[in-house]
Amino acid sequence: MPGFRPASLSILCCALLGLPAQAVPTPEYELEPVLGASSLVRPALLSGPGFQVDPHVEIRGYMARFTIDTALGPIQAESVEILGERIAELPALETLDAVSRSQAFVDAADASVTKTAHGLGQILRHPVQTLTGIPLGVARYFGKRLKRLGNQAQALSDRGAREFGSSGNPHPRGDGPMTQAREIDRAEALGNGSEGQSGWYADVGDEAGREVKRQLKYGQVRRELAERLGIDPYTSNPYLRERLDRLAWAGSGGHFAASAALGTIGGAGGLALSWSKQLNEVVWKLDPEQLREHNARRLRQFCHDNLLLRQFLRRGTFTPSLQTALIDALERLQPKAGGEALLELAMTAHSELEARYLVNALQLVGERLGERAKGGNLLTVGAGLAYDSVDGELVLPLPIDYLTWTGEVARFLDGGEFRGARKTVLINGTATLRSQQELTERGWNIVVDARKQHRDGLASRSE
Repeated sequence: MPGFRPASLSILCCALLGLPAQAVPTPEYELEPVLGASSLVRPALLSGPGFQVDPHVEIRGYMARFTIDTALGPIQAESVEILGERIAELPALETLDAVSRSQAFVDAADASVTKTAHGLGQILRHPVQTLTGIPLGVARYFGKRLKRLGNQAQALSDRGAREFGSSGNPHPRGDGPMTQAREIDRAEALGNGSEGQSGWYADVGDEAGREVKRQLKYGQVRRELAERLGIDPYTSNPYLRERLDRLAWAGSGGHFAASAALGTIGGAGGLALSWSKQLNEVVWKLDPEQLREHNARRLRQFCHDNLLLRQFLRRGTFTPSLQTALIDALERLQPKAGGEALLELAMTAHSELEARYLVNALQLVGERLGERAKGGNLLTVGAGLAYDSVDGELVLPLPIDYLTWTGEVARFLDGGEFRGARKTVLINGTATLRSQQELTERGWNIVVDARKQHRDGLASRSE
């Protein structure tokens, strides 16, 4: 019957049968929807020179999954934040693509260079593959309480093995000599001549030694190019990474001035970082090993478990940039407790999206509380993160794109940890009306679009 929805028909049937309207059943939970992209982001991020965003966006695990069509191929963005960064990276991508096709680059990247790179570990990454499977978003953070890592190593021998794998073995991950992660170890092996310090690659001859030194130069050139373009040197953008790798490898050979080849890059520089926050410049200035040492010194004030600290810096899914951002956020909060629990939670992150979630959660708390943030306690609630401020406000940061009232959200929020009288939930994106109603009934102060509200507040105070 035109104009009738199922609910309307149910109400009519109840009226005909003389039943109260309240008898119409309400679904217990909501399903995550497919939304129009324009309902989630501003128009400037949906189309522009060289790109078009698919107008249909699936919400999966409370995050929006976008597809960006570009001249180089489709790019997936698993959140509103990543969409903004991918769009902002496009000028840099176009610049690198143009340079990689120039005659100067073609002459520098000759067959001998390619052969050497393949022979010593393939510094160039594989061509971009079609993405398969649908990510689970960040639903895991609404799950059950995680088992502490410390309880998984009950035997001293087990813990000793883990310590050896984190620090005692110079190649715990089996990295080859072409991997950036061991730059400092290689430099020492080549330069100090000490017995027992060299890896196997120190004995493969002068030619291999030159290539290892070239790898050190490669990392430096790559970071310099990223800084010039204003992009994260550890970006997960597959097209950008591949071209950045190729240009840096050619530039490390001494026959190609990679940075000079960029020429005048116009508006490319810095655009990628203006989307949400500026990168800490140390990710450009320090090689990965130096950056790890730098971050370890900063992190020790919040984590006294050296094994856990080393595992976080060497074995998790956090890129060096995300590790640095997490520590930046911790230094702003200055929590008096909870650092170890945070790192244990961070070590369970399965993807960049989950790692970003924890970084953004800490940043949301810092933006909400300001100076009141200092001295509170970080709390792990279930598999999620909360903050107990010194003045008694319990803050639950949810750096998600779209909150739907699901069974896992209901069970998470009905946990005993949230029975306090004064509590605030910070939702970075938006929430369904049902979710807001349920939160209100449970006594939550709700802030939606929390980051935008923070930025707007800063702008109004500066006027």
